[in-house]
Amino acid sequence: KLKLLARALERAQVYEGGRIVVSYLLRTDFTDVGAAEPYSEGIIDYLRAVEGADMAVLIREPPRQDGPTRRVSLRASVDELDVSAIARKSGGGGHRQAAGFSSEASIDEITDFVRREFLASARA
Repeated sequence: KLKLLARALERAQVYEGGRIVVSYLLRTDFTDVGAAEPYSEGIIDYLRAVEGADMAVLIREPPRQDGPTRRVSLRASVDELDVSAIARKSGGGGHRQAAGFSSEASIDEITDFVRREFLASARA
């Protein structure tokens, strides 16, 4: 789990003046460190703990080949942000503070989508 966390933290990027923190784990990360998907649980909490972050995003490529290409977890750090509204726009769901969706889009496309939706919700 520590090796997965290290990879996620190494790849973490901040956007919108530090209000969004995004990272990802590739399928090869899981196989390289011999980890199953549940080992990635809790990693998003480290991203959400970044000072000034309103939202944390963790994009994972599950190690299994039979599921979706990517799973996206969203966490809000402020009450004003409803991440479930962002997730629902991609066929997902959840709660105001914790939500997610699956996607076949690339990591960059998912990041762009989440950033756009975050900005749209911030203006609303």
